[in-house]
Amino acid sequence: MCLPLPWWERAGVRGFIALYTDSKYSKYRMRKLFVILFLFVHSFAFCGEYLDVTADRAPGFPADLYYKKDYRVQWWYFTGHLFDTGGREFGYELTFFIVNVQKREFRSRFGVNRIYITHFAISDVQGNRFYFSDKADAGVYGFAGAKDDCLRVWIDDNVLEGQGELFYLKASDREKTIDLRLMPQKPVVLNGDNGYSRKSEESPLIASLYFSLTNLKTEGKVTIGENVFRVKGKSWFDREISSRGLGQQQAGWDWFAIQLDDNREIMLYVLRNRDGSVDRFSSGTFVRKDGTYRHLMKEDFSVNASDYYRSKKTGAKYPSRWEIKIPSEDMVLRVTPLMEAQEILAYSSTGNHYWEGTCIVEGSAKGRAYVEMTGY
Repeated sequence: MCLPLPWWERAGVRGFIALYTDSKYSKYRMRKLFVILFLFVHSFAFCGEYLDVTADRAPGFPADLYYKKDYRVQWWYFTGHLFDTGGREFGYELTFFIVNVQKREFRSRFGVNRIYITHFAISDVQGNRFYFSDKADAGVYGFAGAKDDCLRVWIDDNVLEGQGELFYLKASDREKTIDLRLMPQKPVVLNGDNGYSRKSEESPLIASLYFSLTNLKTEGKVTIGENVFRVKGKSWFDREISSRGLGQQQAGWDWFAIQLDDNREIMLYVLRNRDGSVDRFSSGTFVRKDGTYRHLMKEDFSVNASDYYRSKKTGAKYPSRWEIKIPSEDMVLRVTPLMEAQEILAYSSTGNHYWEGTCIVEGSAKGRAYVEMTGY
């Protein structure tokens, strides 16, 4: 996800923390926070300090909704499709990441043990405008944090709270605000093998604990500028916990969260290797109307791009239309972005760019989808 920085492996984690906390380098802090994620994605040198996710580690509820200190990286990820009373459509993404850096106890409050990161985007479909902001904080002054005994994560004005049956999301920046209530309409889905989601052929330790709530009734407010919209719709929630990044041969992934109008949902991810092949641990989950679900292996589905979009900001070339086939469900879907320009430039936090946006689903069933593409 991030560009190679040769000095990073020489400096190590402690070297970067010294740089981060030295006021001499304050103007570089936000721009360089992504180096922490570079370590996670490209190096296993410090993984011994944290637990690996293994196949015998089953999720526990509600405890695994809370912050877990013994794993290197984790995130709470929300996307959704919202409509106001006049039918105006909005897509949104709000994600909270925590990257644990080290477990050392510091006497000084300026010692850095973890980095808190948030990405916040709104797609105004009718206005054809895409809004994005990102933030990162070390939690030194309490502007960011997470609880390990309840669900509460916050980074500045972006806040997640909930009890499992009800979630509250709030986020704001200079351009936009959301204030939403989310109520699950189906039980938790354990992706992969009972929540163990292997992500690479290289090692069974390149994996995450991965579960989802695929259908959350959502209502609240979206504010853009001085315009306030009362909205209702559906959201999707992913929770992942891991201590490993992509494999050395992997370039990125294409991820699909599909919510069909007939109350079925589909999660798919395609893990792309640098040589153009697809990792055999690409997989998915098919969720039925009644909330039961089945695991999809790589051979159970196909994803083929039929068009492409070139970003004017980064020059990255992204797929922009897909045909998805799941033969065992007699399903052929066409997924198309509702707006092409939904590229995220996360240069104030994770230091990378990726495409993530709201899409329309047509074909043998209709609906909406969120698609994320990294490594382009």
